[in-house]
Amino acid sequence: MSVDAFRLDGRVGIVTGGGGGLGEGISLALAAAGASVCVADIELELAEACAARVRSAGGTATAVAVDVTDRTTVEALARTVERELGGIDVLVNNAAIYPRRPWTEVPEEEWDAVLDTNLKGYFLCARACYPSMVERGRGRIVNLASVTFFGNLPQLLPYVSSKGGVVGFTRALAREVGSDGVTVNAISPGAFPTAAEKIHPDPEGYNRWILDQQSLKRRGTPEDVGNLAVFLASDASSFITGQLVEIDGGWMMH
Repeated sequence: MSVDAFRLDGRVGIVTGGGGGLGEGISLALAAAGASVCVADIELELAEACAARVRSAGGTATAVAVDVTDRTTVEALARTVERELGGIDVLVNNAAIYPRRPWTEVPEEEWDAVLDTNLKGYFLCARACYPSMVERGRGRIVNLASVTFFGNLPQLLPYVSSKGGVVGFTRALAREVGSDGVTVNAISPGAFPTAAEKIHPDPEGYNRWILDQQSLKRRGTPEDVGNLAVFLASDASSFITGQLVEIDGGWMMH
């Protein structure tokens, strides 16, 4: 296989929650592989800063504010990308929220917000982008799941439930859209030192615990996840669909 199979030249990608953390790493990696990237984030300033980084490195990027729980803004996002960048080839569903508390203290409104953002948002974005993928005869949908799906971290019931739903969503959607040349896969990141880790009360102790769990004794980086997203977005993965790919430094060994 030629290394060109890993390139994304001429492709257009959307990354939700793309303005920071793993989403920023994915946005930068897609652009470095040659894709034009829409950095979509509920915080427009973050999206614009990431898009500026892409452009400063010689890439093509635009920034769009989106609330993935709102069908109207999601559909507007798809239309904007089609108009400004020419179509949609790649969707990375990354936007998520991550509250931490004992399950008996979870307000109903918080449960709804997590499931709306972390699961319904993936559905709305996939459905909005799908027609453009079909028209272009190809498509890649990459969903961010989580190592927490395997049940080893407490006080994350809504989040873990949503990420379990992402795994099922990935498998079911892959079956639905495969005949259209669209693949659907999920990335399951381990623990990465992003802003999401601020919910843990003892950062140093948490860091030591994570390294104890992993086979590789370094913390992962957003670039690591971005590299995997590029592979799943590229022609190099054209016969892979409906899969959950763990990227956790050898923690879960699935």
